[in-house]
Amino acid sequence: MKTIMIFGLCRTGKSTFSRMIQEKYKNYQIIEVDTIISALQKTVENVPIGFTHDRLEENKLPQFLNLLIQKNIQKNHNELGLIVNGDSIMPEDLVKYFNLENTKVYYFVHPELSTEEIVKRCRKYDNNNEWTTRRSDEQLIKHMNFYKEIEKQIIEQCKKYGFKCVDTSNNMMEILENLLKEIDEDER
Repeated sequence: MKTIMIFGLCRTGKSTFSRMIQEKYKNYQIIEVDTIISALQKTVENVPIGFTHDRLEENKLPQFLNLLIQKNIQKNHNELGLIVNGDSIMPEDLVKYFNLENTKVYYFVHPELSTEEIVKRCRKYDNNNEWTTRRSDEQLIKHMNFYKEIEKQIIEQCKKYGFKCVDTSNNMMEILENLLKEIDEDER
């Protein structure tokens, strides 16, 4: 089975695409990177694993995540596919720390949207479990402004390393459906 990595920014369709793959192919499990980071930060004091916006001097997330993925692959003897979904792994980290054999990588961005439009998208699709519901619009705008700079780096690094960078600024569901067709072809 393949490992499918879906990284990128908030509200670009990462979770939606992950669920679409899992619904179509029941033999995939989703690893939510954000959930892992949150759990580690809440239970392990001074853990050197964090989100991009934590700006850790040395973030061990890439090494930890690669080991977690490789152990999962070994344990399930490649019988289950993995969908790794998150926002805190940069393309340069993938190249440096990850075994990308039998792996499909996507980075989702929305460069055509302003920070205000992203916040509107957050509010439109928020549910009670979303971290965005616990932030004011002003806090979200500040957060999204930071990630707009990260987005530029993601786009540049995807070009440099040859990863697929998907712009979901407009027609997101149509774009995700076309990506699912790409996965269909790989699964045959």
